[in-house]
Amino acid sequence: MGKVIAKRFIFMIPVVLAVTFIIFMLSFISAGDAARVLAEQKYEHPSPEQVEEVRHEAGLDQPVLVQYGKWLNQALHGDFGKSYSTRKPAFEELKRYFPQTFKLAVTSLFLLLIVSVPLGILSAIYENRFLDKAVRVLSSLSVSMPSFWIGLMLLYIFGVKLKVISVIGGNAGGIPILAAFAMDISFFGIMTRLIRTNMIQVLKQDYIRASRAKGLSSVNVILRHGLKNILIPVMTRLVSMVISFFCGSAVIESIFSIQGIGNLALKSVVTKDAPVLQCFIFILAVGIVVLNFLVDIAYSAIDRRIQLK
Repeated sequence: MGKVIAKRFIFMIPVVLAVTFIIFMLSFISAGDAARVLAEQKYEHPSPEQVEEVRHEAGLDQPVLVQYGKWLNQALHGDFGKSYSTRKPAFEELKRYFPQTFKLAVTSLFLLLIVSVPLGILSAIYENRFLDKAVRVLSSLSVSMPSFWIGLMLLYIFGVKLKVISVIGGNAGGIPILAAFAMDISFFGIMTRLIRTNMIQVLKQDYIRASRAKGLSSVNVILRHGLKNILIPVMTRLVSMVISFFCGSAVIESIFSIQGIGNLALKSVVTKDAPVLQCFIFILAVGIVVLNFLVDIAYSAIDRRIQLK
């Protein structure tokens, strides 16, 4: 097992390098003229000569591969350059905004599990009955509702009408329940239907019938045998949802004025702040690669029949 994990870890290295190259090239192509952005901060109305002077000082006149090599070397040491907007290190800016996004993601994950898991299990137990049909209708409605529209409606109801939350200016304290609900809305139906489908298949297996024949209670059968055998497909889908909580948080954070990394990335796109964008995408990409690596290992821990190869 140790050798397999080491091999998988080594395989991650070229993947991360490929991701860093794509990140740098995309930001190099789409971020606009970085030299002009820097020159406008140094000079109010820079002339072409001043722009070229700044370009030479920042090393932006060097070949692309040379610039990538320097950027990669600095990135591996935690230096992603300074933000064009604040002139502070890009990584420090990301660290300052990260706690709010992390709080939102954890709240969304917790809310998703406490809603979808019970509904999915109950829907499977009462298959084709009224409860199952009601859950399937709610799941279909959930999937069809865009999160940004739900966010705006929640903001209007609880912010404008009931005045429970602040409409302008995010609050760093408290738990962002409404924002988490808006982010989860389309995932509720997906996760509920996934749990229902897999649980129905598991409950029809022979070992489940044998467990019940031995006198085990329905709750014991479901918790000890049913849930364990649906963990792998549920975990696989859950990982992609967790990634979406971080990658797709910009819209929800913008609606609820949450000062998180998604909102920071959105502002960086508008201001063409390439260092912050590069740092944001790099950290997320590495996090996704590492998370998938850990999930692959977890598969073999959950089910011994699965071998890492």
